[in-house]
Amino acid sequence: MSEQVHLDPNAVDEQTAIRRWRRRQFLRLGFSLNQAQRLTNASVDLDQMRKLIAAGCPHEIAQRILL
Repeated sequence: MSEQVHLDPNAVDEQTAIRRWRRRQFLRLGFSLNQAQRLTNASVDLDQMRKLIAAGCPHEIAQRILL
C-alpha cells in the first residue's frame, strides 16, 4: 500500500511563486528562458549571479562557475 503525501496548498503556491520570481530575475539579468529555467531548477545563488554579471563576467562563464 502506498503512503499518500498531503501537501499544504499554500506552501505549494508559495514555492511556485518563489520559483517564478527567481526565473524572472534570471531573465532580467539577460539569460534566455531555457537558461533561466535551468538556473532556477539548480537553485543557483541569485545574489552571486548578480555580482558576477555586474562585474562583467559573460553569462556563459557565470553559469559554469555557479552550476
